[in-house]
Amino acid sequence: MRYFHKFFLSITLILTAALAVMEYSCVAFSLNHSFRRAQDSGLMQHQLIKHTIQSTILNTLSGGIVPEPRLSAIGENAAGLLGTGGGLLLAGEADGIYYSDLASPQDFGDIQEGYINYQVVREDGAVSLIVKSEFTQSGRRLFLVTKQDISQVFSEAENLLAQCTRLYFLILAVSTAAALGLSWALTRPLTILRRATCAFGNGDYSFRANIHARDEIGGLAQDYNKMADTVEEKIRELEAAASRQKRFTANFAHELKTPMTSVIGYADMIYQRKLSEEETEQAAWFIMNEGMRLEALSFKLMDLFALDQTGFTLEETEITTVMQDAQASLLPSAEKRGVEFVCQAEPAWVRLEYDLFKTLLLNLLDNALKSGGKHVTLLGRAEKELYCVSVSDDGRGIPSDELMRITEAFYMVDKSRSRREHGAGLGLALCARIAGIHGTKLEYVSETGKGTTVSFTLRKEAEGDEA
Repeated sequence: MRYFHKFFLSITLILTAALAVMEYSCVAFSLNHSFRRAQDSGLMQHQLIKHTIQSTILNTLSGGIVPEPRLSAIGENAAGLLGTGGGLLLAGEADGIYYSDLASPQDFGDIQEGYINYQVVREDGAVSLIVKSEFTQSGRRLFLVTKQDISQVFSEAENLLAQCTRLYFLILAVSTAAALGLSWALTRPLTILRRATCAFGNGDYSFRANIHARDEIGGLAQDYNKMADTVEEKIRELEAAASRQKRFTANFAHELKTPMTSVIGYADMIYQRKLSEEETEQAAWFIMNEGMRLEALSFKLMDLFALDQTGFTLEETEITTVMQDAQASLLPSAEKRGVEFVCQAEPAWVRLEYDLFKTLLLNLLDNALKSGGKHVTLLGRAEKELYCVSVSDDGRGIPSDELMRITEAFYMVDKSRSRREHGAGLGLALCARIAGIHGTKLEYVSETGKGTTVSFTLRKEAEGDEA
């Protein structure tokens, strides 16, 4: 059973029970109150008639004895005091009934002097209050029975019950409609949350629970939307990671296939054919060249995987030492290419992992040397609490629409030039990882035909502090 039905039925049952109890209580209270008034009135009237009979007997005594005909007349006169629907019986212990207009016989065995007995009798659809008493007057033991019609009390109660029943069903109908609306209003947010959950489970990660209530359900909806935002973001990250992994695998396979095809082709040529010395040297050179590219690719991949799996300790180092070391390593390559290589570094202490940081600088400088320009600058300058490192060249530059992708694994702006230089598009991806290990991020500024500048910042340490 749905929560809406449970909620609606619960409210309806509570309203039905509450209204029924209220109706019963009102009718019972009214009937009890009216009956008590009729009872008190009947008892008072019985006492009044008894006193009237006693007074009349005292006033009509003759020789101390009241004749039976006179007692009958006294009883008849007293019966007139009861009005329509009433009745009276006057009897003596020794002489029997003096007067009676009651249809049914009466039993006097349960009457005791000084006590009044009464009972409610229903006869022929009418309800009567019958009161009995015993008294002694002038030496004669007399029995008095009065009957008073109290049907009106029960008729009024029945009318009240009918009115209350009509009002009961009217209020119940209105309350049921209100309960239906209230149940819908209170359970609708849960229905929206259920739809959102089902949509999310079916892959619609953009669906949100549009609930603006300021209650617990509204808070639950907000928490659900926050959770959905987080899950959607994580899913997009996973999808992006899967996409990158797919591209990585495809590019890796492609990068392996190309040199291996060349190696196998030239090796087969040497094996199958008799070549001249010049042709053999040329084939061997192609085999060596492609082998060197495979070697470079394997080293880069190992570096990338190592950075994912290993923790590194950053130690305080005088940064000019590692910058000058990187310059010395690449000076022969710069001279061979005819590139002016300048290193200007202000002294400062920073935290770094020496070998990784040198690899970062070597990759950035190697790209700058291969950019086709004539000038490469490695610059380090202190700026308050930070130390800024930049590598600049005046080469061919990078198109603006490709700047966002240059740190992707295997991505190459100029694929033919990269392959000639034994590149695989992994250098800048490696640099981005190393920069992240050092708590910084590479920033690129490039203009086609004018060159590229790559920069990043490190936090300075007080000179001489220990890690």
